[in-house]
Amino acid sequence: MLSRRFIIAGMALLLATAAHAQSDHDRNALEQLPARFSEAWARHDGHALAQLMAEDVDFVTVGGSWLQGRKDFELYHARLLGGRFAASTITPLETRLRFIRPDLAIVRWSWRMEGDKNFDGSPRPARHGLMTMLTERRSGKWLVITAQN
Repeated sequence: MLSRRFIIAGMALLLATAAHAQSDHDRNALEQLPARFSEAWARHDGHALAQLMAEDVDFVTVGGSWLQGRKDFELYHARLLGGRFAASTITPLETRLRFIRPDLAIVRWSWRMEGDKNFDGSPRPARHGLMTMLTERRSGKWLVITAQN
C-alpha cells in the first residue's frame, strides 16, 4: 500500500514538473514577443512584423484603424514603415502576461517610440503607449490573434 502511494505521488510530481517546464517555455516565448515586435519594427520590415500575427488577426492601431487579417496588417505596416515611421524605433518598457488557458494568453506591454514624423515631415517628440495582445498557441507557435495599441 505504501509503495503504491509513492508511485502515485511520484507520477503526480513528474506530471507537475513537465507542465511547469512547458509553461516556462511558453512564458519565455511570450515575454520575448514585444522584443520581436520591436526588432522587426526597427528593421522597418512589415513582413517580419506580420509573421507575429495569426492569419485571421484583428488589430486596432494606435490611430484607431482596424486591420483584419495578416495581409491587411502587413500592407498597412509596410506602407507605414516605409513612410513617416521609416526612422522610428519602439522600445518595450514593461511586459505583463496573463494565461487564460495553456494555449491562450494576454500580453500587455508598454512602449516608447522615437524617430517618427508628423504628416508635414517635422519630427515628433518621443511618446509612450500600451499594447494589449491576445495570443494563441497554434501548431506550437504563439501568434497574436487580436491586439489593440
